[in-house]
Amino acid sequence: MQQLVADHRFTTDTERTRRIDALRAAMTTYGLDALVIAGRDDIRFRGRVFYVTDYWQLVADSHVVLTHASSPILVGGTVWGISQARQCDWISECRLSGTPGIEIGNILVEHGVATGRIGVVGLSDGALSHSHYLELTETIAAEQLVDATELFETCRQVNSDESLEALTDTSTCWKSIYTELEAFIRPGITEIHLAAQVHRICREHGVRDPMVVLDSTPFKGATSFGTDKVLDRGDIVTVWIESAGPNGTWLEYRRMYSLGPVSPEYRDMWQLYTEAHQAGSSAMRPGVMASRFVDEVATVFRSHGIQLDYTTPSDPHRSFHLHGIGTDAIQGVWVSGHDRILIENETLTVHPHRRFDTTEEIAKFGLFGLTDTILVTPRGGRWMTNDQQLTSAFVEL
Repeated sequence: MQQLVADHRFTTDTERTRRIDALRAAMTTYGLDALVIAGRDDIRFRGRVFYVTDYWQLVADSHVVLTHASSPILVGGTVWGISQARQCDWISECRLSGTPGIEIGNILVEHGVATGRIGVVGLSDGALSHSHYLELTETIAAEQLVDATELFETCRQVNSDESLEALTDTSTCWKSIYTELEAFIRPGITEIHLAAQVHRICREHGVRDPMVVLDSTPFKGATSFGTDKVLDRGDIVTVWIESAGPNGTWLEYRRMYSLGPVSPEYRDMWQLYTEAHQAGSSAMRPGVMASRFVDEVATVFRSHGIQLDYTTPSDPHRSFHLHGIGTDAIQGVWVSGHDRILIENETLTVHPHRRFDTTEEIAKFGLFGLTDTILVTPRGGRWMTNDQQLTSAFVEL
């Protein structure tokens, strides 16, 4: 079918060629005749379709078929449709179907690969729904379907200069958002009004689907989207924004604010957090396990008598401390759960969790801390939004 010419391109033809060539090389290595890439409206899976099509989908399911000979073929669902996808010239063909598994099977038949080995991205982690899997097996025998999730994520682990520039631009966008927002972080404003200002400013900067977590002391012990509490002088305020920026790449970033002079208690704790995070980021070099970051942070915390929610992979209380980030908010690696060796220029979000023993500790430090993207380099991790001293992440107003 005839495609529309895209009015806006996220990525260049050079980047498209790099990504598709890498996926096809991996397909050859593993003896795959086609890839089926499943995407959903989830911050872990939405960006997989974006990665191979340059089409950023907000809601519902979508799937892409890639063969050695054809450009990406997109199968969109009836909830969201394909009108926006048809504006992307990465996609060779768009199809609309309420039964995408059946349509994918038809595409594989039409391209002469229905009897081959088919790699499915999302088979092992839930991106491909069970109902769509059953539809697909009406045409393709189950034994022909091979999980290709790790294959895909290994390719996506590699950042080019262009993709790193996009991530840097997203960090620059967030800095502008926080700078503009700080005029509203004052005594007398309610948390929910402040959260509304965050959403407005994010939208005005082109942020795609902002998730805003906002809390103030005494912290509530769980993530919050803002309450009717009125901020007062002396409060510590957390503003945490997670979303894809205007170019489609993600950033999860947290800043802390003190309404008035920072008390010695919080200043000392911030210095401890900075020491621990710097120790962890310094260890993030190519060739080491991602969990090394958590190990180094935990060592510093333990030296001050503080425990994390994670010490060893077998710890039953382990929590979520870092994860890959790029075209999805969570991609590739995560600790705890899916550790792996880091490579140069990989990007990860870090936010290690402390273990609190009392409600008083939660009220003081429950949502206090650092969150940012770290770039893996031979000289250690480089903070991409904060400066290297982390001074910009805790602001006295």
